[in-house]
Amino acid sequence: MVLSRLTRKGLPLLASASLLAGPLAASAQAAPAASARASGAALPSVNRDHITVLAAALKNMHDNYAKFANFTPGPQDIFDYNIGNLWLKGIDGTGTTVAVIEGWDDPGIAAYIHVRDVRYGLPDPVIQTIYPSGPLPAQCPPGMVVLGSYGSCDAWVGELRLDVLTVHLIAPYAKIVISATPADSEIADDPASNVAPPEMMRALEYISARHIANAISISDGTGEDTYSFGTAQIHANDPGPLAAAAAGIPVLNATGDCGVVQNLAVANAQCGDTSPGPATATWDDNPWVTAVGGSVPNVSRTDGTKLGPDPLWHVGGIFSEGAGFSAVYPRPSYQDGVARITGSRMRSVPDITMDSQDGTSESAPMVAGVLALATQLNHGRNLGPINPALYVLGPQRARAGISDVVSGNNSVIDPQTGKVLVPGFTAGPGFDVASGWGTVDASKFVPALVAASQGFSLDRIARQEARQELSRLEHSIRLSAGVVPAGGTSSASGPGFLPRHPVTLAIDGTTITTLTASDQGTVSYVLNPAALGLAPGHHVLTLQSMLITTTASFRSL
Repeated sequence: MVLSRLTRKGLPLLASASLLAGPLAASAQAAPAASARASGAALPSVNRDHITVLAAALKNMHDNYAKFANFTPGPQDIFDYNIGNLWLKGIDGTGTTVAVIEGWDDPGIAAYIHVRDVRYGLPDPVIQTIYPSGPLPAQCPPGMVVLGSYGSCDAWVGELRLDVLTVHLIAPYAKIVISATPADSEIADDPASNVAPPEMMRALEYISARHIANAISISDGTGEDTYSFGTAQIHANDPGPLAAAAAGIPVLNATGDCGVVQNLAVANAQCGDTSPGPATATWDDNPWVTAVGGSVPNVSRTDGTKLGPDPLWHVGGIFSEGAGFSAVYPRPSYQDGVARITGSRMRSVPDITMDSQDGTSESAPMVAGVLALATQLNHGRNLGPINPALYVLGPQRARAGISDVVSGNNSVIDPQTGKVLVPGFTAGPGFDVASGWGTVDASKFVPALVAASQGFSLDRIARQEARQELSRLEHSIRLSAGVVPAGGTSSASGPGFLPRHPVTLAIDGTTITTLTASDQGTVSYVLNPAALGLAPGHHVLTLQSMLITTTASFRSL
């Protein structure tokens, strides 16, 4: 996980080279007008009691700012991102739900948040915990225990608290769903899958199928080069983000806390054992996921007044936001407009930044909170994958609520000598690899995002592409013969499964056998209709695994 200073952790998806290629150029020209229309559009019905409560909280934050100044997340974020203007209009997350994906549970979470709510005068949130992989085991899985402060079950308590606290601060009336999914529910997996369990991607599918949330936040920075089975293992996780995208649910993922390098899965402390050179995190690299890097609010420590552009977060030599290029996912089409800047054919991260003084585990749920506000403004309708809209809004800068981050870098630096050990990326005016588009003025960004997502059907187009991509994965079984003659056989093979995980083979809904995926994530089986007692006619072959079920049809004669 991209764990906070208490503890810290990232994973992917199949890149669609044509993702939203068509409408972006025209949409970019038309977006200002739509943003203006959205700003003047009728607001959803508001709760006056909520406005009264939040107005008092804002006054408390302002009047007592000096004693709150060191809290993060805290009032500095409310003032830096201009959240209060939305609260006073009744845009506070009412009627929306944000899911946070965690590796364990915390029965004390409500009491923990209550103490912070009393501090500011905020309402207590509605919190629900779900278990997509079934009840938690009696003991933390051994593979997670050995991760220590980097990803053990105890470490996840700190991560979970930070995630819930951050979402709630930004969207105080949003419901928060905690998805608790520890590793190794099927097999004893490799270190990367204990830090970033595929069970978490299963949680995305579970939440999406049941329409449980309007936005999903993940705080995980597991590097692409830490997986024992390489790209096959990475791409086996792709159905999770695809399912969320097809359901119109934006997914936010932290970019990591070790700067231009990435923590190795075998480490047991954040940035204690890193890649030797530049690397990026796997799940945030997925083009269907919004990669959230880290900056620091630039506000007065006496009253929270904005002092200027926010810098990138960078402390202690190595601790800074992840930024760079994926080695697995090619550049999606929504980034074609910045290709001249990136100079790369690969996916660039982050897309945007927010406060990460507690690591990018703080910045990802902070954006999720902002999206809860936008979902409410959109009358509770999901925004869809937001990256195409974000890259339409980016060039409009301040008009669309994009606040540029123009200083800082994510180089690895020797804290004793100041020598640069691994050169990273530096923020500058406009889009850059280090900060993406920068950060946000939520009072403008929220209505602009709603306009860009809905006014030009960018959400609809993205959902359709995600469905098509997912459908291709679900029909990837190859048969040597689609028509099997009497007494004959057909060889069936299927790719895209989690390496060494079980795959159940069924015909016409009846389980035949359980296979084990190879190190390349493939399975194979020789169909013999006669030996299986299949009657002549049409049959459906199913291969079911944790993350995907694939089907194919054949006829036996």
